[in-house]
Amino acid sequence: MNSLSHMYMALIEYFKFVPEFSNLPIYFKKFIIKNNLNQVFRLNNALVIKSTGLADDPSSLLIIRLFPPDLFLELTKCTIGIFPYLFDPILLKLFLIVLIFSTHLNIRYENNNNHNENNSLTIQIYHIQNIYVELLWRYLLYRCSNLRQAIQLFSSFITRLVDSQYINIKLNEFISNLTSKQT
Repeated sequence: MNSLSHMYMALIEYFKFVPEFSNLPIYFKKFIIKNNLNQVFRLNNALVIKSTGLADDPSSLLIIRLFPPDLFLELTKCTIGIFPYLFDPILLKLFLIVLIFSTHLNIRYENNNNHNENNSLTIQIYHIQNIYVELLWRYLLYRCSNLRQAIQLFSSFITRLVDSQYINIKLNEFISNLTSKQT
């Protein structure tokens, strides 16, 4: 997993170019990264796999040796399921930004006890979400030939995201079991 850390860091560096992200206090950046980066990383990982051609032979990936075959197959299907959204770099960037500003993509969400003091920041995050979701929606309407196609594209992406969260639960369980056996 440490071998992938540079990819996580590159994603965080990308988000620093988003003015709304860079203007947030550090503890709030940490909060949204902690809760959203794994899901955003899956989208980035699909982009890397597609652009490197590794999807043509998924068994060639080193990661196949890390996971049981059924979990690896689900991870592969999840990643390949995201490929249709990678055709358009603007769409991809908007999806990444919307996801990082989403609240609690991590199913193992840890409630922040300081919620009251962060209330104005939470409202600010909702405002940022609204801006980028509106921008995403307008871009989908521009790219698609009709409203129905825009709705289908957006809905199918949300479905893939929910599938990814479900796979993430299985992945977390596998890692927890593995680490508990080693201790």
